[in-house]
Amino acid sequence: MFSKYANLILVIIIGALLAVALFLSGLQMWLVFTIVMVFTFILTMGYPFYIIYKTKSLKLIDRYLANHRSKPIFSYAYTLAHGSDKEIIESLKKIVKSYPQAEVQDVYNANLLVFQKDWRGLIESSKSMTTTFYRDYYAGIGYTMSNNKEKSSEALSKVRTPWMVHSLKAVMALKQGQEDVFNSETVLATKHAVGMQRYVVHYMMKRLAKGVFSTEEV
Repeated sequence: MFSKYANLILVIIIGALLAVALFLSGLQMWLVFTIVMVFTFILTMGYPFYIIYKTKSLKLIDRYLANHRSKPIFSYAYTLAHGSDKEIIESLKKIVKSYPQAEVQDVYNANLLVFQKDWRGLIESSKSMTTTFYRDYYAGIGYTMSNNKEKSSEALSKVRTPWMVHSLKAVMALKQGQEDVFNSETVLATKHAVGMQRYVVHYMMKRLAKGVFSTEEV
């Protein structure tokens, strides 16, 4: 497996070889420089963008995350797949501490509350989320964790994003002991997500299946 430093060296070598080939083909210096710069940009910026936002390959994402675990958000995603629940909680705390952006705070604090099995905190937190995109989704998870079927169904009816709809349905099925429904909804949730979101959804469902929920009634 190439490290991020090896990848950088590889880009430099390929760029240099490309420049030599273009010079030998008779192209003007400014044109060679432009082509090499565009090529370098595509490899150094376009490739990470593709991995994070577009690819459907879990293995490709996993390799990328393994080489970029120094960044808290990437570390959390990788730990979700390979670490313990305790390590996941610590990585989530680090993200919440490191990133003040409202959306990051909303999402990762909510995930932290899920792993802490704090359904009360999750429900309360969902009410004050500045990013309404996630509000009903996390409220639904909180109500599901607390066995409040009426409230969780009400929250589900307001969710519109496909991967969220199916993952919330999977969570509800898991809580009700419907393993077949959980598995089918998990597949659909993963299918509708791309990039790192696909990776996180896939491994989050695996974690939930291991018993993240509490069983207390509201």
